[in-house]
Amino acid sequence: MPDFDDAEHAKAWADAWVNNHMTADLAERVADGETEHLELFSKDYGRFVSQFEVEYSALVEIIDQINFVEKDSWPDHRSVQYVLAAYNVKTFYSALDRLTKGYYEDSITLTRGLYETFVRTLFISCHPDDAYNALIFKPPKGERTFNLTNFLRNELGLEWETKYGVMSTFAHSNSFQVLSALQRALERTGEPELFGLGFDRDASLAEAAIPFLQFVLLAHLRFAAERLAGDVALPGRQSATATDAVALLTYGLVNHPKEYWRMVARDLDVLFEMLAVADRREDWKAFLERTQTTR
Repeated sequence: MPDFDDAEHAKAWADAWVNNHMTADLAERVADGETEHLELFSKDYGRFVSQFEVEYSALVEIIDQINFVEKDSWPDHRSVQYVLAAYNVKTFYSALDRLTKGYYEDSITLTRGLYETFVRTLFISCHPDDAYNALIFKPPKGERTFNLTNFLRNELGLEWETKYGVMSTFAHSNSFQVLSALQRALERTGEPELFGLGFDRDASLAEAAIPFLQFVLLAHLRFAAERLAGDVALPGRQSATATDAVALLTYGLVNHPKEYWRMVARDLDVLFEMLAVADRREDWKAFLERTQTTR
């Protein structure tokens, strides 16, 4: 190992070492792998990609246009929600980019962050006096703390642990894929696996990632259209595009082959009714109790 005398010596050695070992092979390999996967993904899921890009543009336009309209009708906590949404809107495109180029795990991890963002916006409407605590990792002692799992399960009565749990296995060291690979190796399933950098297609992961991403886009887009833009005057074109995008995304969840996602679509309808109640400073807990007894 090199023995560096000082910072200048270390930098000079590092520059010389990089120049001596620099190669385009790895960069070319990555670029080729991404391009090949993108072409195959577009062939298999091109309709999803095209629809997502248009639906995502509707969200971007709403967030952009709200900068230029009067917001006097907003409740005090709405600005916190708006800035929270605005600072996460770029992540949608990054998640789509990772998915189409073969980085399934990275896409799901980014989607998990967007999921948390939506839950934070719910928390803020439910607890507007503690709005900033949705953004603070450890609020002052005695103040309400945001805990995603407890808030969803204990306050909102949602059975969404499966969705968050699956996403978390990818966010935490990609443990799901690691365990699956180890199991295949132990059981000698299929051909021996070559470990390392790769861009192989994985239909099961792609089809797990797609509804996650569609769900969080629907949740954010509905929030932007109904709560952020609901009381301000946006151009008619933006509102119409957003309405159509929400309808298309909702159709996909309501008619999803898996009952889990159909349940989530029903839950979203209840949540957005609850948001309207909470934003009027009415008893949203009583609303949920009444709703849950009639479902």
